[in-house]
Amino acid sequence: MTVTYSNAAHGATVSTASVVSQHPLRFGASLRRGSYLADLVRQRGEFVLNVLSSRQAAVADWFANPERPRGMRQFDYVPWTAHKQSGIPVLGGCLAHFTCRLTDSVSLGATDDFLVAEVLEGQGREGRPLVNFAGQLHDVEFRDVFRARREQAGAITTFD
Repeated sequence: MTVTYSNAAHGATVSTASVVSQHPLRFGASLRRGSYLADLVRQRGEFVLNVLSSRQAAVADWFANPERPRGMRQFDYVPWTAHKQSGIPVLGGCLAHFTCRLTDSVSLGATDDFLVAEVLEGQGREGRPLVNFAGQLHDVEFRDVFRARREQAGAITTFD
């Protein structure tokens, strides 16, 4: 996720973002309560969700590194462009990016908040996403799966 507010700018690797609604299209992401990213998103009310490709593990590692420079300097090491209306950094080489407007924040226990945002616009391309699974980054290959017809009781979906 990337965000700017006033003179501040920040990017951070979010381990999980998911679709929470189709109509309207909304994403959700769990962030540590009080984190710099969460605070900036709340202040700005908008952010860009950048969906990294499987070739961008180094970008994910960079934005997860607490030792990286702060502000706009953290973007010096990755290709990016400013979103045409908002000016928020859009990372280059991503499979997709979505400009989102914060609509809700739900407290999750003592340490996290689940931020919900409506997608204002987005762009995407073909490719394989970078996936976080079991605490590791993975490349995935999508394959069609055999799906049982609904009238087959007890059917199990399996790989071809």
